[in-house]
Amino acid sequence: MKTKQRTSAPAVQPVFHKVAENLYRLESSSGYYALVKKGGKQFRRSLKTKDRKLAERRLKEFKTQIGVLTVAPDDAKLTFKEVADSWNNATKHLIAESSQTRRDTCIKNLADHFQTLSIRSITAWGCEQWAAKRSAEVAAQTFAHELGVLKAVFKYAARHGFVLSNPAAEIKRKKISNRKIQTPARDQFQQIIATMRLSDGRSDSREKAKDGADLIEFLAYSGARLGEAHVATWKDVRFDTGEIWLHGQKSEASDRLIPMPQALRLFLERLKRETTPKLSDSIIKVKSAKRSLQRACKKLGLKRFSHHDFRHYFATTCIEEGVDIPTVSRWLGHSDGGALAMQRYGHLRREHSLAMMQRVSFAPKQPDNVIPLPKSESAETGEKSKATDGRRTVAKAKAKYNYPWWVSETPLEIFWGQLNEETMIVPLETFLEVAKRAMGREVFKQELADRQALMDELVERVPLPSPVHHWRACGHPGICRWP
Repeated sequence: MKTKQRTSAPAVQPVFHKVAENLYRLESSSGYYALVKKGGKQFRRSLKTKDRKLAERRLKEFKTQIGVLTVAPDDAKLTFKEVADSWNNATKHLIAESSQTRRDTCIKNLADHFQTLSIRSITAWGCEQWAAKRSAEVAAQTFAHELGVLKAVFKYAARHGFVLSNPAAEIKRKKISNRKIQTPARDQFQQIIATMRLSDGRSDSREKAKDGADLIEFLAYSGARLGEAHVATWKDVRFDTGEIWLHGQKSEASDRLIPMPQALRLFLERLKRETTPKLSDSIIKVKSAKRSLQRACKKLGLKRFSHHDFRHYFATTCIEEGVDIPTVSRWLGHSDGGALAMQRYGHLRREHSLAMMQRVSFAPKQPDNVIPLPKSESAETGEKSKATDGRRTVAKAKAKYNYPWWVSETPLEIFWGQLNEETMIVPLETFLEVAKRAMGREVFKQELADRQALMDELVERVPLPSPVHHWRACGHPGICRWP
């Protein structure tokens, strides 16, 4: 039996009709194509339209691109790595050292993928293959950095005529989910600093740990980046105007003059008394406090905070105190008007968020001409109950002490005792008055948020021997009486 051999129909060759110089129309689809020659090489491209007028405009743009394209034999052999290095050298002066290190890593990884391929032979398909492979291997942030470098190199190559267009232009970056910022609570911050300064208790160990604690305090009170803390000198501090210069390391635009919060001013004044520095001396003496910081966090049972977390601590604290985000953004050295700060710090710590919600009321506002009725008996009873609870709390706090320092005639005893007691036994006005007499200067209400700083300053101000040094040494502040 004979079998019929199946024969395939011959391929139909596309038929193009020339309608103008460099402009052709495909007979089967009526779509327009451009055909341009330069340097003995032919370039053909679909103009992706059936409209003659639109095709002519796109042809003009295509010819402009071809006009920029170089046709030298050596340019055709340039590899991705060679073009990337040329772009890198031309733009490295625009970025910080840390960004340059990251860029070098991105170029190396991209060059490892494309290897010896000439940049002219890398197609959109090749770029898409890279994206599919690389996005599955690395984190979204790393992929975004490498994609940004890839697009920038091809843009540079197109501008200099090494390629006709950017084959990576249509590749999208993966969605980056921002890590939730976690900062220590204010009491945890004080505990961390105190634990770092104490170290393991030995005098030589405390001396080494002191510089690390100074670095963390500087970051927390100024919002500086670690690199900015490294280059800060005493000539940048302006005690007369209450400001400090922070020299940005990301770009020249991030240099900024910011007002010093009270905590930073007191910290710097204490540091200056201890070290008597020259104007050219660095404020911070160590490059890193990582080991002593992690040791303190572990000892306190807290998560391991990094140096940068204390820049976040500064920003979060400022926002919680009511500073608007655009202002905080300027203090941080951001140049986007607050967009990044809004994204990062739009949340607030849970306890602050809950406290703020208690202020929200949906009750209708009373007109100005409405006189409220007298308080009911139940409301007055509630207020009396709160007052009673307050008295009980104070009585419970007083019961811990053998010596009633709160009625002492010595301001120093009252001041030191209240500093070491969480419950406010002494009325605030009285406390501020005895604080002024004990410290020899005006003490402000906002300074009470950092009691440890007041204790440290008091120790420095009071000469040896003194009740303060005795109380600190005996370990029972406010309980025993100075002999």
